[in-house]
Amino acid sequence: MTASRTVLSFGVTETRMTRRERRAIAAEWRRVPFKTRLEVARLAKRGERHPNDAVDAVAVRFSRMALEVPSSSFLYTTTFQALMTLSLLVIAVLWDETFPRWCAGLGGSACLVLMIFNWDLKRDARRILAVHRHNS
Repeated sequence: MTASRTVLSFGVTETRMTRRERRAIAAEWRRVPFKTRLEVARLAKRGERHPNDAVDAVAVRFSRMALEVPSSSFLYTTTFQALMTLSLLVIAVLWDETFPRWCAGLGGSACLVLMIFNWDLKRDARRILAVHRHNS
């Protein structure tokens, strides 16, 4: 698996993961038991790494993947998420008929939950990568 490279200004290259690499890393992370993944996040919050080197390596790879800059602009994607959530919740409050209000309310709530989940995932990924690791 080779990562694609994009040449930025001043000859600096940026390496992005391919879709195959992203899927392989996600599958590897999913093979780690759920309790162990929670333990990795809890230890990273305290500034410690997981004692199992294999689990720690998988967590680092998954965190790098989670924080990789998306192909579209981060500002546009987060702005779209926020505007979609806000517009659905405003429709839910202001619409006169019952059925569209319920649909918009449920859709806006689902968008809000997904935004919070995405924020929490990126926060945990930053914590995992911030933990000091010795290269011995």
